[in-house]
Amino acid sequence: MSEFLDSLIYDRVQADLDNLTKKAYIDYEDLNRVETAIAWISRLLNKKGYRNSTINRLNWQMNDWRTAKDMERIRQNIIKLRAAYYTPESTPVTPAEITYTSIYQANAIEKILYDLGTLAEKIQPGNHHLAFKIGTRPIGNRSEV
Repeated sequence: MSEFLDSLIYDRVQADLDNLTKKAYIDYEDLNRVETAIAWISRLLNKKGYRNSTINRLNWQMNDWRTAKDMERIRQNIIKLRAAYYTPESTPVTPAEITYTSIYQANAIEKILYDLGTLAEKIQPGNHHLAFKIGTRPIGNRSEV
């Protein structure tokens, strides 16, 4: 499994908030982890023939402020990845707006990426579209017209 998938955190719980653990707060490291995972999954899907295009910011710094525009870009990237390939029914829905105001939304975002990445790693090379040609001779008496 990829280091990008292994680093995703989707098991935050109330105890993390109560005990003020690192998982309880979203900071620049979390944004870099999410954006890097998006970029990696996008490249992997493109390499395997599932076309998509994402816009990534991979250099979040400690003093950077996340804006609504940044969060919408991340959300649109997730939507684009989901449109390029499927996810299991157990995968959480993409949030209507990314606010990172709860551990549950943070878990959902990273779980979506984990599921997409896990499936993308398992894609086998081959034809993605069924195409065939039905015969080369005229059928019936069409050639006599």
